[in-house]
Amino acid sequence: MRRFGKYIKSLCTVLGAMVIICGISALVIGWYNNRRVYILPHTMVTIDMSHNFTEVPTDNLLDEILDRQSMSFNKLVRAIELAAVDERIDGLIARIDISNLEMAQIQDVARAIMNYKSSGKPAYVFSQGFGPLGQGNKEYYLATFFDKIYMQPHTSIGITGINIEVPFFKNLMEKIGVDAEFYTRYQYKTAMDSFTDDKMSAPFREEMQNLSNELISEIKADITNNRKLEHNIDDLINKAPISSEDGLKFGLIDELMYLPQIEEKLKADGIENFISIEDYASQIYPNTGDIPTIAYLNLNGIINTGETSSDIDGEYVLGSQSVLSDLAEIEEIDNLKAIIVRIDSPGGSYNAADEVYFALKQLKKNKNIPIIISQSGYAASGGYFISLAGDYIIAEPTTITGSIGVLGGKFIARKLWEKLNISWDGVKIGNNAGILSLNTPFSASEKENFNTSLDEVYKDFTAKVMENRKLSEDIDKIARGRVWTGRQALKLGLIDALGGPDEALIEAKKRGNISDKQKFKIITYPREKSFSEKLRDLILNGNVGVNKIISYSGVDIRYLKLFKRCQYDTVLLPFKINM
Repeated sequence: MRRFGKYIKSLCTVLGAMVIICGISALVIGWYNNRRVYILPHTMVTIDMSHNFTEVPTDNLLDEILDRQSMSFNKLVRAIELAAVDERIDGLIARIDISNLEMAQIQDVARAIMNYKSSGKPAYVFSQGFGPLGQGNKEYYLATFFDKIYMQPHTSIGITGINIEVPFFKNLMEKIGVDAEFYTRYQYKTAMDSFTDDKMSAPFREEMQNLSNELISEIKADITNNRKLEHNIDDLINKAPISSEDGLKFGLIDELMYLPQIEEKLKADGIENFISIEDYASQIYPNTGDIPTIAYLNLNGIINTGETSSDIDGEYVLGSQSVLSDLAEIEEIDNLKAIIVRIDSPGGSYNAADEVYFALKQLKKNKNIPIIISQSGYAASGGYFISLAGDYIIAEPTTITGSIGVLGGKFIARKLWEKLNISWDGVKIGNNAGILSLNTPFSASEKENFNTSLDEVYKDFTAKVMENRKLSEDIDKIARGRVWTGRQALKLGLIDALGGPDEALIEAKKRGNISDKQKFKIITYPREKSFSEKLRDLILNGNVGVNKIISYSGVDIRYLKLFKRCQYDTVLLPFKINM
C-alpha cells in the first residue's frame, strides 16, 4: 500500500510538471502569435542604444518574453538601412546614454546612420547623459552622426578621454604560492604579463599608448568634423565631464529638452506613431525562393575546439566543431554566391583557429565562391588568423586586429601545496611526460621542446600571413604580437578596406556577380533556434540571465572575463579600455 502511495505521488508530480509545461507553452505560443505589429504611415523608429545588440542572435526565450531587448547587431544595421526606403517611416530617434557596443561596432552603426540620412529623412538623438560623469566618449561620438542632439537639462557629457587599465597579479600569486612560467613569440605578445610582471613592460606600454593614441585621434577628428566645432576638442576633453548647459554653449549639442517635450515637438511636426527598432525589425521578412544566396557566418568569442557554448558569465566560446558543422550546411546551399564571415574574437586555440581557417579555404575551393571577412570589435591573434582565409578583409578604423604571435606556458602550484601541507608523488615514463604538470617547473628538456613548438606555430602563422596577404619577408615589423587598429592595419596591408557589414555585403554582391537590381537572400549562421528548441532550453536549463544577476550585484563582470583568455596560445592580451 505504501509503495502504491509513492507511485501515486510520483505520478501526480509528473502530471503536475506536464501541466506547468503545457501552461508555459500555451503562454509563450500565445505571446509569439500576438507579436505582429502593424506599421502605420508617419511612424518614427526609436532605438535605445542601452539595449543588448549581440553579434550572434540570442537563443534565450525567457529574455525575449520578459523584456524583448535583445536583437542581433546585424539586424540592427539592416533595420536602420531599410527604414531609409520605407515610405511609412518618417524619421528615426535614438536614445543614447550608455552602450555595450565596442568602438568598432559604434562606427558600424554610424555608417548605417549616414546611409540612412542620405534618404533625406531626419535622425535625432535624445540623451539623459552621455556616460554620466565620464566614459561617454563612444556614446557621444555616435550621437554626432545624427542631425540633432537633444539633451536633458542638468546632465553631463562624459567625453573624458581614454583610460586603459591592466591589473597585475604577480605579487598576489607569490603570496599564495603560485608561479607563472610562460614563453612568448615575441615581446609584444603580452597576454600573460599580468601574471609574470607587476607592471607594464616597455613593449606593453608602447602598445597601449599606441592604441590609446589611435582611438582618441579617431574620436576627436570625427567629433570635430561632425559638429563643426569652433572650440578646441582637446580643451573640451580636459574639461569633461561637461554639463549639458555648457555643452549647448560649446556647440556639442543642439537643444535642452526632456523626452516628453521632444515627443510633443515631433508630433507637432507630423509624427503620428512610434515603433521600437526591435518591433520594426520583426516585421522585416527576408526574400525566399531559388534566388542568389549569401551566407552570413558569425564567429564570435574565444576560439576553442569542440562545441560552441556560452559560459555562466555570458562569455562566448567559439567551438571549431560547431563552425565546421555550419560550414558543412553552408556548402549544401543551392545558388550560393558568396560568404560573409563576421569575426568578433580576441583569439584562442591555435589548433582550433587553424582548423576553421582550413575549412573555409576548402569551402571556397569546392564551391568556387568568394569569402568576405568583416572584422567587428576584435579580430586579433586567432581571430586574425581565421581572417586570412578570406579573399577580402574589411574592418572599421577602430577594430583591434593583428596580434600575430603566440604564447604558452603553465602555472606552477608547488609552493601552494607546501603551504597547504599537501604532498604529491608519482611515477613517470618519458623525458617530457610531466611537461604540463602544475607541480614542477619545466625541465631543461621540457623547456626546449615547448619553445620549439612555439617557434613552429609562430613560423606557420607568419608564413600564412605572408602567403595570403602577399607581404614581404620582413614580416617581423608588423608581427611579433603587435596590436593594430583597423586604420593602421590597412596601411600595413593586413586588411583591404575600411567599413562594416554594409560594405562587406556590397563587396560580396560584387564578387558574387549579384547585380543591384537582382533579388537575393541572406542566410545567417549559426542558425537561429526554432521556437521548440528555445522552449526546450528554457524548460531544461531555466536560464534567467545569470549575467544580469551578477551585474546587479555590483561586480563588473568585464574584469572577470579578461583572464579566461589566458589558457590559449594565440590570444589578445587582457586589458580593459575605459572610454
